[in-house]
Amino acid sequence: MLVKVAIICYNLLMIDSHCHLTDDRYNAEEVIADFERDGLEAVVTVGYDTASSKRASELAEKHDRVFAAVGVHPSEISHESGYDEIISLASMPKTVAYGEIGLDYHWDDPPRDEQKKAFEEQLEIATFTDLPIIIHSRDCDGDMLPILKQWAHKIHNGLVMHCFSSSAEIAREYVKLGFYISFAGPITYKNANRGEAIRAVPNELLLAETDCPYLTPTPHRGTLNYPSYVRYVIEKLAAERKSTIAEIERITTENARRLFRKMGGL
Repeated sequence: MLVKVAIICYNLLMIDSHCHLTDDRYNAEEVIADFERDGLEAVVTVGYDTASSKRASELAEKHDRVFAAVGVHPSEISHESGYDEIISLASMPKTVAYGEIGLDYHWDDPPRDEQKKAFEEQLEIATFTDLPIIIHSRDCDGDMLPILKQWAHKIHNGLVMHCFSSSAEIAREYVKLGFYISFAGPITYKNANRGEAIRAVPNELLLAETDCPYLTPTPHRGTLNYPSYVRYVIEKLAAERKSTIAEIERITTENARRLFRKMGGL
């Protein structure tokens, strides 16, 4: 059985706005059972293909503090035959977002043209749902920013740039479009130098996430990541913005509730 490192509870309620509880490395039931002890109000568990989106939806329907996002990640588009089941899952009561969708040029697989085609197909679908959109963007600013500028006038339910890793200048461009910016564990890494980008985001568009089981923050880098480790992301955001942990926790929690409207009265 996987053993999670114990952390100090500050008696605060946090929202991890992006995690992957369906990953096989977790016993999801055990992780969810610890939410109250860990100070977690809620999480959004995010699908990356049809199968994981279905599992995310099932997990959300079973647990009060779990919500789902559904979509096909750019690295998975060649394995999918269509989006019919994703569209059906998008209408489920506890599906709070469409995504993660986007572009990933780190490996150039699938080819960029295929990624862009699938991305715009899913943007079209997402704009016809009553859901905000979660964007995966890796090493692709030259294509991503122009595409989202073209689509911005059609996006009426909100959008978040998940696990933001681009420059402060790019962050400001997305802020102009009214998009949320979410930061994850890499901002805690030594020599990350993310302060300018972190400070470029206004309070009302700031989110925190883990993207677990990936990108474990310091001080647990090199081990499995957990939703409760969003605390370390919040701590780093507070330090860079010269704010308090409690204030950044409040801001990011309120923003997650506002963006993911189906969270309701949590």
